[in-house]
Amino acid sequence: MVQFNTAYPATPMLAAFLRRHGYEVAQEDLSLALALRLFSPEGVKDVERALRRHFARRRRPPSVRHFLVHATKIESAVAGVIAFLQGCAPELQAWLVRPGGLPEGPRFSFLRGLFPNNDATALARHRASLFLDEIADAVHDGLDDRFELARYAEHLATMGDFESLRRALSRRRSLVDRFIDEGAQAAWRCHQPCVVGITVPFPGALYGALRIARRMKALDPRVATVLGGGYVNTELRELSDPRLFDDFDYVTYDDGEMPLLRIVEKGPLVRTRVRRRGRVVWLDDATAPVLRHRDRPAPDFSPLLTQGYLAMVESPNPMYRLWSERRWLKLTLAHGCYWHRCTFCDTCLDTISRFDLADAGTIVGWMEAAMVQTGEQGFHFVDEAAPPALLAAVARRILDRGLKVQWWTNIRFERHFTPALAGLLARSGCLAVTGGLECGTDRLLALQRKGFDLTQATRVMAAFARAGVLVHAYLMYGYPTQTAQETVDALELVRQLFAAGFLHSAYWHRFALTVHSPAFREADQLGIQILDPQPTTFSRNEIGFSEPAGEDPAPLAPGLRRAVYNFMHGQGLQADVRSWFGFPVPRARLSRSFVRAAAPNL
Repeated sequence: MVQFNTAYPATPMLAAFLRRHGYEVAQEDLSLALALRLFSPEGVKDVERALRRHFARRRRPPSVRHFLVHATKIESAVAGVIAFLQGCAPELQAWLVRPGGLPEGPRFSFLRGLFPNNDATALARHRASLFLDEIADAVHDGLDDRFELARYAEHLATMGDFESLRRALSRRRSLVDRFIDEGAQAAWRCHQPCVVGITVPFPGALYGALRIARRMKALDPRVATVLGGGYVNTELRELSDPRLFDDFDYVTYDDGEMPLLRIVEKGPLVRTRVRRRGRVVWLDDATAPVLRHRDRPAPDFSPLLTQGYLAMVESPNPMYRLWSERRWLKLTLAHGCYWHRCTFCDTCLDTISRFDLADAGTIVGWMEAAMVQTGEQGFHFVDEAAPPALLAAVARRILDRGLKVQWWTNIRFERHFTPALAGLLARSGCLAVTGGLECGTDRLLALQRKGFDLTQATRVMAAFARAGVLVHAYLMYGYPTQTAQETVDALELVRQLFAAGFLHSAYWHRFALTVHSPAFREADQLGIQILDPQPTTFSRNEIGFSEPAGEDPAPLAPGLRRAVYNFMHGQGLQADVRSWFGFPVPRARLSRSFVRAAAPNL
């Protein structure tokens, strides 16, 4: 379970690389296949049957009660909803916009007034998305509490041991499990593979990957199964539990091109774990070449974009809509991060620490190849932090070639993003940027080694906003030594940025200490005590810690999220930020004119 509007970037890159070396490669998005199986007339009917059996003599949760009362109408509507979100039935817009066109459950109660009257397409997509969300709610609340649209059984992948996963895989199948198995079987019958590689970017995709691999093995015991992806690279660095290899023959790390090539060539393995005589062993051919980023072929998106991705709108916020409403062709400007110093980041991993960029001509060549393949013109550069000079070169090349494209990326709010550069990027098609404002105070930005201060960050956001580019900020609370006063000051900064129009969306997350970060290695300096120092045989990434001299940040979280939710919808922008908390908090010390003074309209 990843996302339903576009293809995850790993498989198009890997497929193109293997195809360059003469191998026949097929791609399947089984996350999307699961969604389309569930959100179909047959899927809805299966859900109804299972719910009626399960709740024959039990009290029904509200989501289940709503689903069963309207099951016939949901079944008849779901195919049209999917067709509309896939862009195949625009004529259904009027039906979807009309109140009562769809059965409306609890999620629809917050809809009124959120969309402008003249944006009927967005409203129709939003109502259609809420309709699908309510089907998913009924599945989660009534049949399988592990299921969410963006993840499945996520907690099992973060528990540190494999036993919980083993038990879950061995128990009686849920309806969702059955749908996953059906998707894997359909893919196997279509392609008859001899090697199956599965990318697991997040913990919420691991359980499904194991089911897929297990089903492939049952259909053909000779098939070789390979596990890789972002989750593996961060969480399974200490893997020694041999039971994972009942389902996977190989577990590969970091860039997947050379490990996969050696597996299919049956050559010396690269950055790969296997099971030998009941033990997990690490194999890495030190003579293997390191693939330079510029030498990668253009990713192959074409087979995936025919599979029916959905243009969902789950929020009226323009930045949130940008993420989910259209298909984005995902490319990477550079391998790793040019800064790689932030204390909370996994800077010791190859995916962050080894910086290797492609030149602008190569990147624009990839873009042109993808446009020919797909007919699409939207790109998401998925870098940890896009290098300013490279972005400038790419923008100039786009303009010189006369390409009509739209794109967005993640940046650092640092001094090289001047108003002139923001304007250049906007003219080349930049629609939005995202970046980490983190804890939002100068002391903590310095402690986190971000390399910029609040004044600089404000000026960068102002430069992009004035150029017509949307700006999103990632926000953090609960960093060691952070006080309630500093958290309130950060919220005041965020309020001012929204009020000035420099910030269009934001998201708070609580600081998580990971074993691959400088913060973990510098725990003593931060005054925290590690609660989980022991190695593991399976997954290990986020580490528990205590801060004896610190303040508990948890009570502040609901107020922070409530405030930002309202800011994103233009509400409460002039209110005292203390009003968002249900208990006394310090008065903000940040001047109420800080943002205006930092970025005057020159």
